[in-house]
Amino acid sequence: MMSVHDALEAWQAGEITAARAMRLTGAANVLELLAFAHQSGVEIRSGLLPREEEQARRATDLVAWLLAEADASYRRPSEHTLSAE
Repeated sequence: MMSVHDALEAWQAGEITAARAMRLTGAANVLELLAFAHQSGVEIRSGLLPREEEQARRATDLVAWLLAEADASYRRPSEHTLSAE
C-alpha cells in the first residue's frame, strides 16, 4: 500500500492521476491535494510533463485543423446557391 507521501510524490511525477492521488490521500479536491503536498515537503512541479506537452501540442494542432476546415467549408459556395445567370 502506498503512503500519503508516496502517493503525492507519484502524482507530482505524473505516475498516477490526481483522481487516484485524491482517493489515496483522502483529499477532497486538487487544491487540498496541493496543500497536502506542500505540508509533506513534496516538491510541486510548475510545468507540464513531456507527455502532457505532447498532448497539448496535438490538441492545439487538431483545433487549428478543425478551424481551418470549418473556415474552408464556410468559404466554399453552397450547392444550393443560385447562379447570377
